[in-house]
Amino acid sequence: MISYNVIHHIPGRIRIEVPLIKALSTANLLELSRHFSNIPIPDGIKEVRPSLFSTSVVIIYEPEKIDIMEYIKNMASGIEMQKLIGG
Repeated sequence: MISYNVIHHIPGRIRIEVPLIKALSTANLLELSRHFSNIPIPDGIKEVRPSLFSTSVVIIYEPEKIDIMEYIKNMASGIEMQKLIGG
């Protein structure tokens, strides 16, 4: 599971910090990117915008259609950290 921190959250927009992003090599970042691109975006998510510079991800969503905290929890637990960090 990847750790994350909610930096800012208002209904419809959430920014989460993902500290692991800083530690990843370019190859590992590409692997993470591939992982996210292979996951279907559920109804209610309008946009997912990662920022490597700030090691955060902004998600624009429709609060009436999706439980964003449950979505983030499921995403974080579905990523195999050992694969990403070369373990």
